[in-house]
Amino acid sequence: MTTALATQVAFKEKAPEGHFGADLPDASAAILQARIKDLQLHLKGTRLERFIGQLYEELEAKGISLRPQCYLSDQWGCPSGVPVIGIPFYLADPQLTQIEDRLGSGAEDEREIMMYLRHEAGHAFNYAYKLYETEEWRKLFGDFGKPYLETYKPRPFSRKYVIHISGWYAQKHPDEDFAETFAVWLTPDSRWAERYKAWGAIKKLQYMEGVIGKLGRTAAPVTLDERDVDVGEMEETVLDHYRQRQLAEKIDLQIGDQLDQDLMNLFEAPGAADVRADTLIRAERQGLISAVTQYSGVGRAAIVSVLEHLSDRTNKLNLTVKRDLAHVYTTRLTSLVTALAMNYLYTDRFFETD
Repeated sequence: MTTALATQVAFKEKAPEGHFGADLPDASAAILQARIKDLQLHLKGTRLERFIGQLYEELEAKGISLRPQCYLSDQWGCPSGVPVIGIPFYLADPQLTQIEDRLGSGAEDEREIMMYLRHEAGHAFNYAYKLYETEEWRKLFGDFGKPYLETYKPRPFSRKYVIHISGWYAQKHPDEDFAETFAVWLTPDSRWAERYKAWGAIKKLQYMEGVIGKLGRTAAPVTLDERDVDVGEMEETVLDHYRQRQLAEKIDLQIGDQLDQDLMNLFEAPGAADVRADTLIRAERQGLISAVTQYSGVGRAAIVSVLEHLSDRTNKLNLTVKRDLAHVYTTRLTSLVTALAMNYLYTDRFFETD
């Protein structure tokens, strides 16, 4: 039995239908009703202060004087052309982090927080020195003015791009390619010269080494501090924030009951075991999201929608799982979700309905 499933057995009772967030502990459930701006969230004194300090130390060690200002926002981001870093507000408070784990796509762990900070620092450096306007930058990374699309079709395992954030994120847009390359270059002990020596991406990393050697200790021409969404301006309640996110990220699956037979083959019949199958799906949710997005390139929101659908269908079918075979079900489930994700990536549909 997996640790995640063991933990989730305590939450076997399904929340009342339509009662969003009803299965949260009472203390966290109370926060849902508060306006985000009224929570008076800040960076000072939180664990995020330590991570930001680590980022600054890494920049200093690499010969970079730029210290991008960080602030709490609705999501990770760096406003286009502005060298500042927005950090998701839920990372500033343990209870909000727990809510993100339950209602969102899952809060980042310490390793992922540093990965995102290095990535956003790449955007900040690019904007601070307007590198995207130079001919050399365009030749290596492409047209900065290319339309920015949330959905993209990466070429898995392409050696023209570095690998950092999951989902082959460097392939999303030239700006993201630069930020990902910067992040790999900045990461301590990444051994990028050895790791990427036979890759086309090595030219981008070598460019990074050269341009930072030239500009790292010079004053940045752009020092703007304009923020997209500051936590102090977020009027919505925590509950409304997650409801809005859920609506914005919801994918129309158009699957219906067409996977029911697959689910019945994957799990046990009603009453055959003592744990509900939807409990296992909820328990393994974060691991499944990370595993599938890592290699498929499909966004987290799409995978969340798939898992919500599968959880709903297994609940309606009353399917069950045996505790001692949890790892077997999880492996099968990962394969099913990956197949659906790849279908979506290359056909724009999760399931062939014709």
